[in-house]
Amino acid sequence: MQITTSPFWQRWNALFTVAPMAVLFDRFFWQQGLGLNLSLFALVAMAVAMARQGWSKCSVPARWACAGTALAAGMVYVHHSTVALAGTFGGLLLFAGLVHEPALRSVFHGTAQAFAATVLAPFKLRSGIAVLRGTDSTPGVAWRWSRTAVLPIAITLVFIMLYRGGNPRFDAITASFFDGMFELLGELFTPRVLFFGLGLLVSAVLVRRLAPGLLAHNEHALGDALMRTRVRRPKWARPLGLDPLERERRGGVVLLVLVNTVLLVVNVIDINWVWYGFTVPEGFSLKQFVHEGTWLLIMSILLSIVVLLYLFRGNLNFHPRNNGLKLLAKVWIAQNFVLGISVFLRNWHYISFHGLAYKRIGVIVFLALVLIGLLTLFRKVHGRRSFYYLARVNGWACFAMLAGLTLVDWDSTIVRYNLQHVNPGEIDIDNYLAMSDKVLPLLYADLDKVELQMARHRANRVRWVEHLDPAEFRQQLDGRRNRFVHRMARQTWQESNLADRRTMAALKGFAQSTAP
Repeated sequence: MQITTSPFWQRWNALFTVAPMAVLFDRFFWQQGLGLNLSLFALVAMAVAMARQGWSKCSVPARWACAGTALAAGMVYVHHSTVALAGTFGGLLLFAGLVHEPALRSVFHGTAQAFAATVLAPFKLRSGIAVLRGTDSTPGVAWRWSRTAVLPIAITLVFIMLYRGGNPRFDAITASFFDGMFELLGELFTPRVLFFGLGLLVSAVLVRRLAPGLLAHNEHALGDALMRTRVRRPKWARPLGLDPLERERRGGVVLLVLVNTVLLVVNVIDINWVWYGFTVPEGFSLKQFVHEGTWLLIMSILLSIVVLLYLFRGNLNFHPRNNGLKLLAKVWIAQNFVLGISVFLRNWHYISFHGLAYKRIGVIVFLALVLIGLLTLFRKVHGRRSFYYLARVNGWACFAMLAGLTLVDWDSTIVRYNLQHVNPGEIDIDNYLAMSDKVLPLLYADLDKVELQMARHRANRVRWVEHLDPAEFRQQLDGRRNRFVHRMARQTWQESNLADRRTMAALKGFAQSTAP
């Protein structure tokens, strides 16, 4: 359903949409933590923006951004995780850019559009006031004079502050006046007023079209198909030959033959070593094997992508003898995909030995996006696709990945996996106390497993964890629990979330079951 536009509504709709959203922003977030308030505000803001635009006029990318943001916003209440918060903020920014500009299709342009709207929002105040006064009215005398005087006064104040800092007597002469002025400004612009101004800015960007058509023409000129660029020369000039392009093709063939040969050797070694029957030899540094080796191999894959993007950046895609070059490029992409699987197995072997951690999950996520990038690069080489195609598809892959990650309570998943790990002497016990409060019930329920892991660590030749005393660990765990209970006692409905409620209920149940 789309809002009807009568002359009265056309003049006042900005005030009737932005002001209530700003009041809602102030009511939800002033001196409050994030929880249910963020979920509700995101859903309400998107509903208002979609109602103003009309569902039928919303583009498919805007609908996908709305769906992904709604999912992340819901997971803020369910899991209250950092990735859910990041997904909601990023999704709202993308949605704000796409919903008001149906012509935009990519994540990059949608996000850039939202940033541009945020920068331009304060400058739209004058036009908004003019609309309220009447569409045919001109700015008043006070507005014209204030606009003329703002810049000179601002520059003068900068110089006055510099002179005050460099000349003590000038500072003493002007101190009473400027100190009184700053006190007056402090009374007028209180933190609450400034916070409400932030609410106005955020609400305006989400529900209003503030930068119409700013990037639409730029993206409209871009397409998925790569176009051949022809250089028009005067009729009297000799036509350019294929010599420069042919030399580039031959150089590319030599390069791809060499790197394919080297990568084939690396892949054969990895398949025989990492893929089947991998064991950790005595004295072997698994940390160096994974931490340094993994990122070096990922960097090699990224460098391979950059090289292929350079080779197939232009008219070499249309060379009549480029079939061999394209075949070598596809083989290199396929080999890099195999290398990516080897990198994943390295990380998996490390998880099997040392347990889960956020960086290890991050490696898997990043590697998955790199492999998606390789698949799209294969399609670019095969189908003469443009760089815009790669940016658009991979941008949406990143957004989909971010939205999908919000579905999992990663803190609980990590702790639950590590508590059940078959190698208790290599689990990072210190990381348990660095997790969020959601893992407290899991740790209390399996303190015996934590103590077993501590005992195995104490038997190791090299001790690399700090928490090896069960009594000290239990004391710190009790402190975390007491702070959580105290926080829950002061928690407002705006900050509430299902994860905290589940944690509190589990702690109460654990206390009742262990009571004498």
